[in-house]
Amino acid sequence: MLTKNSPIEIRKFDSKIHNRSDFDCGHDRLNNYLKTSATKLQKGDFTRIHVALEPGQPNVLGYHAINFGELDARALEKTPRGAPAHMQLPVLFLGQIAVTKDAGGIGIGGILMHHAFEKAVQLAEQAGCWAIILDAVDDDGEEAFQRRIGWYEDFGFQVMPSKKCRMFMTLKDVREVVEARKKALREAG
Repeated sequence: MLTKNSPIEIRKFDSKIHNRSDFDCGHDRLNNYLKTSATKLQKGDFTRIHVALEPGQPNVLGYHAINFGELDARALEKTPRGAPAHMQLPVLFLGQIAVTKDAGGIGIGGILMHHAFEKAVQLAEQAGCWAIILDAVDDDGEEAFQRRIGWYEDFGFQVMPSKKCRMFMTLKDVREVVEARKKALREAG
C-alpha cells in the first residue's frame, strides 16, 4: 500500500520496461496518451516522458511529458522586459501530468511537478527557456477545472489572460522553487 512516505523513483519512460496497461488517472485522454501515443512520440523526438514508480516495480504510478515550444509574448498581460522583437518566447511545455487514481493524494503529482521543474532548470542551462507553460485539463466540469487550476497555482503558475486553461511560470520563479526545495531537503537531512 502506497503512502506519503513511500519511496518513489522518477525514470525516463521505456515502453519495454514500464507497465502502463493498467494506468488509470480518471481521464481517458491522459490514459490513452500514455498507453497509445507516448512510445511513438518519444521515439520521434517530439516529447520526453518521465514516469513515477515504486523502486524495483514496473507499474507506472504517474507521468509527465515535456517538450520545447514557443509562446507569443502578446498573449501575456505585460510583455517581458527584453523580449525578442519577433515576440516569440522560448518555453518548456508541460504537455501532460497525471497520477493513477490508486496513487492519488499521496504527493506523486508534486514529485512529478518538481521533477519537471528540475528538468526545466537543467535544460535552460543549454538552451533559452523563459517559462514553463501548460494547459490545465478542462473537460470534466468547472469545479474539477478550478480545483486543478488551484493545484497549479499552489506551485506558482499563473493563468494567462488570453486562454483560460493556459498557465505559465517563469524560469526565474521555477529556479527559486527548485533552490528552496533543495535547501529544505538539506535541512531535513
